[in-house]
Amino acid sequence: MKKLFTLTVCSLLCSAFGFQLSAQQLPLYSQYMFNTLEINPAYAGFKESMQFTSIFRKQFNGIKDAPQTAQLSFDMPIGTTQLGVGLKLVDDKISVSRTTGAQGSMSYHIDGDNSRISFGLQVGALNYKANMVDLNVTHAGDPIFAQDVNTLVANFGTGIFYNTDKFYAGVSVPNIVRTHLRETNIALNHYEVKQSPHFYINAGMLFTLNDNFVLKPSFLLRGVKGIPLNYDINANVFFRELFSMGVSYRSHSAVVGLMDVRVIPELRLGYAYDYNVGRLSAFAKGTHEIILRYHIPFDRDILMPSYLF
Repeated sequence: MKKLFTLTVCSLLCSAFGFQLSAQQLPLYSQYMFNTLEINPAYAGFKESMQFTSIFRKQFNGIKDAPQTAQLSFDMPIGTTQLGVGLKLVDDKISVSRTTGAQGSMSYHIDGDNSRISFGLQVGALNYKANMVDLNVTHAGDPIFAQDVNTLVANFGTGIFYNTDKFYAGVSVPNIVRTHLRETNIALNHYEVKQSPHFYINAGMLFTLNDNFVLKPSFLLRGVKGIPLNYDINANVFFRELFSMGVSYRSHSAVVGLMDVRVIPELRLGYAYDYNVGRLSAFAKGTHEIILRYHIPFDRDILMPSYLF
């Protein structure tokens, strides 16, 4: 199993090398529908409150050095203007590689009679480190893995978010520039490590079932150059403002169970469990993800419903 995972890690770390391996390179979350700022900077300042969100995700339990991600984010509107701001801090680890960084967002909202369209920009810097010499490779001394990587890269992104009181849709590209993380010339061979642009398309709708229950189906489409499109299909049911339960299917990868509960009016706790149905299902147990959301409403008498996008 160790050799299998080492091979998997090498494939991920060598993503976009000269022999054209590619993979999802930005952190993956199951509860993004409760943290839209993660995938779209246009969401910054969407709600009339200061929002703090913390996520911890531990993937592929049972496999040593599997991916582990922690994120802390904040966003709020700016006074009575049409502007919103946000900030994200991320720490993403997989085996010998680690990515840490900060990204700031700014949005501009245009309100209609019963709708809003928002435009967002994101700017940030990420530090990518990989202790390649610590990898357990088949051929010792392979020059590709003979040097460590420590690279600081800047990037920017953009997004559009549209919503009514029953529907929302967004399109975003969080990292527009294809950044170079490593470039090596060995003999006549040229090897490169690059982070490719990712794009997201998401949408959802609210259905009021009765006075107590609200149904919220949604989907997310992910795209990265070099790999097939990846999608999530989700459905969450909310019982008043007390709790919600849901299920999600990630294409050829996982079935996810979702749960969210109100601790106090301003604080919600969420949990997701990913059951692997892809190629790693025979080797890895599921993935655990915990999310904490804390809202400080500007008007204490008005706390927007948790299901309202």
